[in-house]
Amino acid sequence: MNKRIDLYYFSGTGNTQLIVDHAVNSLTMNGCNISLKHIEKGYTLSKNEPAEELWFAFPVNSQAVSPFIWRFFRSLPQSSGTKVYVIATLNNSAYILDPLSTLLKNKGYAPTSACEISMPNNMSDTHQSKENDLHQLIAACDKVNQFVSDSIAGKVKWDSEYKGSSFVSFLSRRTVLPWKSMRLLLKLRTEASQCTGCGLCVRQCPVQNISLTGHVSVHGNKCEFCMKCAATCPKKAIYISGKPKIKIRSTKMPHSTIQR
Repeated sequence: MNKRIDLYYFSGTGNTQLIVDHAVNSLTMNGCNISLKHIEKGYTLSKNEPAEELWFAFPVNSQAVSPFIWRFFRSLPQSSGTKVYVIATLNNSAYILDPLSTLLKNKGYAPTSACEISMPNNMSDTHQSKENDLHQLIAACDKVNQFVSDSIAGKVKWDSEYKGSSFVSFLSRRTVLPWKSMRLLLKLRTEASQCTGCGLCVRQCPVQNISLTGHVSVHGNKCEFCMKCAATCPKKAIYISGKPKIKIRSTKMPHSTIQR
C-alpha cells in the first residue's frame, strides 16, 4: 500500500500514547508509511511528498480539548480535500467531533472517520481497580486496532459515541472561563523536598507554564490541565494543592499484554 500518513498526537497521562502506539503498529503492518508529529509543536509540512492522509489523536478535556490543541486545529493550513482520521481518548463523554468536523471542512479537509475510545481516569479521588483498568485498556487497544482495520478497508464513519455537552464544549473552546475556574480550584504545586530539579516537567509542558526556581519547578497561571507534568514526574513531586485525595498517575500496561 505504502500510503503516506502524518499522525499528529498529544498525550498527557499516557492514555493517548498507548493508543497511538497501537495505531502506528497496525497502520505499519498494513503497509502505511507513518510520520509521527507532536501537536504541541505545531503543524509542519512534510519534507518530501505531502501526506495522503492526516491522522489526529488527542485526549478530551472539559468536554472538548485543551486550548492549545484547539489552537493547533485552527492553525492548520487550507487543504484541497486531504482525508482526516481522528482518535479521541476520553473518560466519560465529549462534544468535539461535530465542531472539529465543521472547522476541518471550512479549511478544505475531508473529515473521513473518527473514533472515541474510553480510557481509565488517571486523575481521581477514588480507588480504582487495577484489574478493571487493565480490562479497559485491553478493550481500548482492541478498539483502535479495529478502527485502523476498518479505515484501511474503507469502513468509515464520523459519529460521536459518547455524547457530551455542546454548551460546555463551546465554553471550553471559545472562552477562558472553564480554564480560569479550574486554575482556581485545581492548583498544581511541586513538593520542594521531593523535586530533584531534573527539568522534565519544564520540557514537557505544552504551554510553557513551568519554570525552575532554585532547582524546584514552579507552576505559572497558564495551566491547561493535561496533567503531563504530574503523571510523568519520576519522583511524583507534583500534586494538586489542598486536594490530597486526588491522585494523578500515568497509564501503565504490562508489556506482555501489549504484545498479545
